[in-house]
Amino acid sequence: MLEKGKISSGEFLILVIIFTIGGAILTLPSALVTYAKQDGWIAYIIATIIGLCFIFLFNQLASLYPTLTYIEVNEKIFGKWIGKISALLFLFYIYYLSSALLSEIGNFFTTQVLVGTPIQMIMILFLLTSLFGVRLGLEVICRTAVIFFPWIVVLLFILFLFITPDVKIENLQPIFEEGMKPLLSGSYHSLALPYVQLVFFLMITPYVNEKAEMKKNFYRGTLIGGIVLFLVIIFSILVLGAENTTRLTYPSYKLGMRISIGNFFERVEVIVAFIWIFTEYFKLTICYYGLALGLAQLLGLKDYKILLFPLAFLILTFTIISHPDIVHYQNFIATTWTPFSLTICLLLPLLLLVIGKIRKKHSTSTRI
Repeated sequence: MLEKGKISSGEFLILVIIFTIGGAILTLPSALVTYAKQDGWIAYIIATIIGLCFIFLFNQLASLYPTLTYIEVNEKIFGKWIGKISALLFLFYIYYLSSALLSEIGNFFTTQVLVGTPIQMIMILFLLTSLFGVRLGLEVICRTAVIFFPWIVVLLFILFLFITPDVKIENLQPIFEEGMKPLLSGSYHSLALPYVQLVFFLMITPYVNEKAEMKKNFYRGTLIGGIVLFLVIIFSILVLGAENTTRLTYPSYKLGMRISIGNFFERVEVIVAFIWIFTEYFKLTICYYGLALGLAQLLGLKDYKILLFPLAFLILTFTIISHPDIVHYQNFIATTWTPFSLTICLLLPLLLLVIGKIRKKHSTSTRI
């Protein structure tokens, strides 16, 4: 086993929450409201219910071979060569996701915080920080997440509390103005960010103690993260309005700018920035870890850490080449990301589960 560390089900819960929030808290409101308008909050409820069904699938797959990672399960069920091809597709998805996260980090900082700073420098600094985290292993990543998690909760509470006076209920009206089609379209495009990506945790489940509690916490973490994103979406609509939310690249960041208490506590968008930086860092680090671990298992290596520096170079290069600017990145997310994600992260695991259950049932009946 390449990873010798073990984590508790509570640490697993916090990882799932942070992973669910990461990235989506800044970009999801705009993408969702573009399709569903003022009914975006309803569309996200539908997406969350579907997302919990995904977790049921992932838990079933984790129960099939509890001691194996997703990469190892592919070879176990599909056989050596087909399993390696399937695992390689999954690793390419994590590789692309890592590059997309790094692209988001660079675009946000160069357009909102450190305007004029070369985007490559921001990406390199963030990636190096993530590399150090991955090098220390799963246990250290989880314990660091536990330390930062209370700060994320406090900052979210401050944001929602102080933005409440700016709420305008009329921004939610009219409800169901254009029927179910926009709702379903919005829900569909929300599935790729973040729910279907949670299949990644099948790379971590073998290292979690208390397997029964872990499965419950998988649901809890997804639901809690979904509630946070739901609140961000509905506050974006209530405060900014559907049109402004659609127009803005980072509507939740704009929410922080709207806070004003007594003309002395205002322009605290840094709260949203900190929440996003914390969650985005851990999401990138977790993906980076899974990519290195999975590739080492695929290649039959004894240690995944020797892959970290080459992978850092490959992630950085691919980030710069794949999305040269923010417009290109947003077009890709709007048109290609959802079907790509559902193919790799839903259809393949579903196929794995069906074939795995048939093979297990057949082997059991043969022994009898």
